[in-house]
Amino acid sequence: MPQSTLWLIYEYILCLVEILLFYDFLNFILKKDKRVKKGYYYLSIMLLSVFTLALTEINIYSMVRTILLYLILLLVAYILFKGNIKEKIFFVTMFYFFLILSDILAVNILSSFIRKDLQGIIETQAWPRLLLSQISKLLLFLILRMVKSNYKERDSDIPRYYWYWILFVYLISGINLLVIFNIGLILNELNIEIQHLTIAISLGSLLIVAVTYYIFVKLNSFYKEKSSYRIVEIKNRMLKKEMEEKEIMYEGVKKLHHDFKNHIICIEKLLEQEKLQLASEYIKGLKDEVVETYTWIKTGNDAIDAILNQKKSEGVKKNIDMDMKVSIPEDLNVKPLDLCTILGNALDNSIEANEKIEEKNRRNIDLKINPYKDYLFIEISNPSSANPMDEDGKLKTTKKDKENHGFGMKSIESIVEKYNGILNYEYDEGKFILNIMLPIEEVRF
Repeated sequence: MPQSTLWLIYEYILCLVEILLFYDFLNFILKKDKRVKKGYYYLSIMLLSVFTLALTEINIYSMVRTILLYLILLLVAYILFKGNIKEKIFFVTMFYFFLILSDILAVNILSSFIRKDLQGIIETQAWPRLLLSQISKLLLFLILRMVKSNYKERDSDIPRYYWYWILFVYLISGINLLVIFNIGLILNELNIEIQHLTIAISLGSLLIVAVTYYIFVKLNSFYKEKSSYRIVEIKNRMLKKEMEEKEIMYEGVKKLHHDFKNHIICIEKLLEQEKLQLASEYIKGLKDEVVETYTWIKTGNDAIDAILNQKKSEGVKKNIDMDMKVSIPEDLNVKPLDLCTILGNALDNSIEANEKIEEKNRRNIDLKINPYKDYLFIEISNPSSANPMDEDGKLKTTKKDKENHGFGMKSIESIVEKYNGILNYEYDEGKFILNIMLPIEEVRF
């Protein structure tokens, strides 16, 4: 086999290793989108490796190659992996910075040891380039390994401007490395001072990025803790309302128990006198005075129990028939705060729609929550006095304050998108139906 063919195969293997490290990194951080078929996933690895190999025909460290490969990696992350766009840009940029850093560190360290100029190492198909490629990939592997070992679960509640500032640091550091390295290539001679300066700047950039990543981890912990406090706050508020409702019911039961003997005597006398109509009316009046009790919902999650029971109590007060069938798995990947936001906003909308129904016997809300395959299925249906959807199938509002209305549904849509779930709503024969499917767990590929 010709040497050029062997070298081409070796170069492809290097590109394949590089792409596998990229996929492994994003799969660990963002997780693979379960909707992507395995065949397409593997095919994309092979095609991206070939594309990376083709880019080596361009000047290996040219700006064109750098930009093209970066954009392709972003596209792959957008299609194949979970997470929102800012997370994908952030972690692809992080990986790409480490890729550039490992290449530049490897070539300068090797050049210092073997006393060979940078251009000669990069362009010559000989043992120095073989050694360079292996050192570079080893450095990349070790750096990514350290990042993964110190990584904590991401939290999308970090304010957007923090993401932008951290991303800016990565981009500037990467561009700085490329500029310094290209200065060394332009000199095109063995210059130990320049190489030492490049190594020092590379290590300095790595230190800056490490500090930035440390800040990111701390921000992540801070906003995650803040989110936990919000969950506790919501839980306490809902539990307080639930206790108030139970107290009202308890007082009603005490009153009924206290007057029970007198009521029985009155009914008994009316029956003895065969005044059946009066007895019936008396019983009906007594029934209306009884505080309605119903089965309290128990899902095993206090926050979700609180909001469902509070909304059910609110609906009952407004003469709405509330039918709730709820089964939530213990290993649900969705945060309680997010699920409470979905249920709270959706039930608020349903209660509001029912209040517009004049015939009280038509007022009802059906809520179903249960696992379905790998998803948590949520369905909420209620009667609607008018079609809430426009000709394009989007929700509309009849409220005067149209600019500030609709945030509830926007919150629902945002959370469903966050978990790569499915949201669908329809209007059929006077009934509005909202369907939501959220992944129960994130399975690593």
